[in-house]
Amino acid sequence: LTPVKSEVVDAPYVEEFPLVLECKLVHTIEIGLHTQFVGEIVDVKADEAVLDNGIPDIKKVNPILFVPEARTYYSVGDFLGKAFLIGKENPR
Repeated sequence: LTPVKSEVVDAPYVEEFPLVLECKLVHTIEIGLHTQFVGEIVDVKADEAVLDNGIPDIKKVNPILFVPEARTYYSVGDFLGKAFLIGKENPR
């Protein structure tokens, strides 16, 4: 894997990754033994192969999700519906 220095934030990214979201730190919140970091996306780099009409397609990106407590990995599941429209009788 090839590390690349970002031109926007002070952090490297992996050139071979199909989607890179560069963030700046907005808040740090201490939660018991853990720290929650809240960021703002300031740049997006996406390979054309993972885009659908210029927007990243989650199924094409096929991210890996890690659950630290269970030490397990997951992939993204099936489409469930559009935000704020599930359960409405006449969605617009």
